[in-house]
Amino acid sequence: MSSALRWYAIYTRSRYEKRTHAWLQDAGVEAYLPLVKRWRIWSDRKKQVYMPLLPSYLFVKTHPGKPLQYFDVLNTPGVVRFITFEGMPAAIPESQINALKRLNSEGVDMECMAKCPPPGSLVKVVQGPMKGFTGEVITSGKNKKLVLRLDTLGKCVSLKIPLAMVEPIKEETS
Repeated sequence: MSSALRWYAIYTRSRYEKRTHAWLQDAGVEAYLPLVKRWRIWSDRKKQVYMPLLPSYLFVKTHPGKPLQYFDVLNTPGVVRFITFEGMPAAIPESQINALKRLNSEGVDMECMAKCPPPGSLVKVVQGPMKGFTGEVITSGKNKKLVLRLDTLGKCVSLKIPLAMVEPIKEETS
């Protein structure tokens, strides 16, 4: 049965990601909310807070083909809808969720990009804590970044790691 469970993205109410994540976990649903540390400045203080990497998005591991599980997730306070493709909840590959979890646990400086840039050259990280990770290099002036593309969501996460730690992936010709 657990092999039928897959990761899905859900869209939450604005600024309800942390609460919805807690409610889903309390209900026994495996949920993942990638958080990043950011500085917030108020008129009287400056503080580091944890913010969602992908605002209004949360990942759940469930089987939406089973009405009870599907509606349990949908009926959780803060959940607006499943992210769908052609009317069906779109499954997120386990490898992409694992990559996000790994990047998050390693404390890699990440940010969600407003627009995904066009596909660039594919590279593989060969040194450091992200060894084995693959992504795209996006070049903008002197700044070069590695980008993890979440195709199902149409989102990109940019990582700031030295490009000396990556090598190009050679495309195989058939």
